[in-house]
Amino acid sequence: MQPASPARSAPVLAESEPRPEPPPVAASVEPPAVAATPVADASAAPAQSPRPLSGDIDWHALQEGLGLGGLNLQLAQHSELIEVAGDLFRLRLANDQKHLLQINRSGVERLQEALSTHFGRPLKVHVEVGEIATETPAQRNQAEKAERHAAAVAALQQDPFVRELIERFDATLETASVKPL
Repeated sequence: MQPASPARSAPVLAESEPRPEPPPVAASVEPPAVAATPVADASAAPAQSPRPLSGDIDWHALQEGLGLGGLNLQLAQHSELIEVAGDLFRLRLANDQKHLLQINRSGVERLQEALSTHFGRPLKVHVEVGEIATETPAQRNQAEKAERHAAAVAALQQDPFVRELIERFDATLETASVKPL
């Protein structure tokens, strides 16, 4: 063990003695001088309202990109976009899906929050229950899935190996078991 060394104190300089220069810094970089631009008074300029949302929003693509899950996603997928008026999204929920509003009372608020976050400004959502006039994202997804399934079944029925199995062994193709890739 080494004995404790006495505390060192900084030398005291008299006022008449010159102060030593600090050592130079190795990599000192000065930021470039920037000309100051006058900042306009926020109260003097009129507030610019955000651009109105386009009425031709692709609801099918938009609802997929909102990051919703569970019942909130189901609510969006089973709704059709009626119109966008200013900052209001008007949706219609299919009659047979009205339970999504009953069991998920905060669903409209969550959808509103997701849309507001997506567009970067506060938006409102109004959901009514009624007869669907066009096609909901869920209906479109189901139709696309059915098309893929039909194409896969047709491809299997045309496959020479599958046809030979059917002819040789009196086999049948179980279409319900076909899963498209």
